[in-house]
Amino acid sequence: MWYNTNMGKLKGVLDAFINWFTMKNARHNRALRDILDLQRSVEEFLAKYHLQENGADFRLVFENIGQARIDVTEIAHLTGTRVRIAKNIEGKNLPPLLEEVHSDLEDFKRTLFTRTLGSVVLGERVLKLHKSLENLLAAASDIEYK
Repeated sequence: MWYNTNMGKLKGVLDAFINWFTMKNARHNRALRDILDLQRSVEEFLAKYHLQENGADFRLVFENIGQARIDVTEIAHLTGTRVRIAKNIEGKNLPPLLEEVHSDLEDFKRTLFTRTLGSVVLGERVLKLHKSLENLLAAASDIEYK
């Protein structure tokens, strides 16, 4: 019994030392913060152009098509860079969910660069983006900082 208790304490100290040395928890926390910041940026983009889930109004997108293209290109790029760091988050498999958001942003971006921009196709892309963003948020909300 004494042997098991001391071995458990030793293992805990060794694990803490390894985590400190490898900065595992710091990478986890930084990656989680970056994912949540990205999620907030996507939501701000959707709000800026009034692309909420129910009743998206594409008037602002059509009026500001140049700026909308720049904004979605920037967010899509940021999302692509966050896919690599998402593997540092423990507990959930976030990279596939983040890749889905990235893919939907890229589809939305391609739609904005299409010459015959239609609100039907744009509506489908926005709905798909909302769904993938919701899946990412649901998975990330269960993860805690360490």
